[in-house]
Amino acid sequence: MEVREEVRQLAEPLAAEDGLELVDVELLVQAGRRTVRVLLDRPGGIRVADCARFSRRLSDCLDMNQTVPWAYHLEVSSPGLQRPLRTLEVTERFVGQRAALTTVMAHEGRRNYEGILIGPAEGRVGVRDDEGHEYWFEWAEVKDAHLVVDPWAGRRNGGDRHKGGGRR
Repeated sequence: MEVREEVRQLAEPLAAEDGLELVDVELLVQAGRRTVRVLLDRPGGIRVADCARFSRRLSDCLDMNQTVPWAYHLEVSSPGLQRPLRTLEVTERFVGQRAALTTVMAHEGRRNYEGILIGPAEGRVGVRDDEGHEYWFEWAEVKDAHLVVDPWAGRRNGGDRHKGGGRR
C-alpha cells in the first residue's frame, strides 16, 4: 500500500473522533526535506489548537505503526481559502462558490476552467464562467479542483455601493 494511503487510513478515524473532516493528505519533497501534510476542516473552521492536538495524536500513530519509512516533518493545517475539492461529494457543499478545475485531457483545446461551481449532477461537476458558459466534466476527468478566492466578486456582483471605488 502507498504511504499516502496508509497515512490517510490512520488519520481518517482520528479526525472523525474529533469531529474533523480529513480534506487531504499530501507527501512533499522540497529541498531534500520530506513533509507529510494533512489538511483538516470542520464547519465554522478549524483552530490552531485542533491542529496541534491532531498532530500529536497522528504523530504517535505514525511512529507506532512505522507508516512512513523515512525521516519526515508532519504538518497539520486547515485547507486554506483555496480549499482543494478532492471528491465529487465535497463539491456539493460548495455549489455557488468560485472554483477552478483542471482536466486530465484537453477539452476544446483547454484544460483549465474557472467559474461558479454548478455541480454535481449524475457523477459530473460543472462550472459557469463569467460569460455564462457552462462546462461539465465527469469527475474522473478532473485532475485538480479547488476553491478560488475572488477579491472582486463584490464589485462584479454589484456589491460596491460607492461609485468610483473610493470610500466615503
